[in-house]
Amino acid sequence: MHTSKVKILGAKAVDFKPSDGSNRHYDHVALYCEIPMDLSQGNAIGNGCETFNWQDSSNIALLRQFKQSDFPIEADITFDMVTTGKSIKYVVVSVELPQPKKII
Repeated sequence: MHTSKVKILGAKAVDFKPSDGSNRHYDHVALYCEIPMDLSQGNAIGNGCETFNWQDSSNIALLRQFKQSDFPIEADITFDMVTTGKSIKYVVVSVELPQPKKII
């Protein structure tokens, strides 16, 4: 497992079952995160946005404690890697969010 500090730009809860007879259930929070571009090839600079799925959609409640103006927020995200044999996919294991700002 690997933990990285990332900027979460936004998030969206996803909870649906397609009507295609596949019996699949998509239940996660899509985290839109700013991550550095790969500079090793010399053809990129700056940052990109990658989407990571955080199980399950009820985790959106943890993000709703923040206001729109609080974003982007920095969080420590722990990932696990899985492979199909051809490609690698990162799976979010846990997210440590900062304490929300309190209004005084």
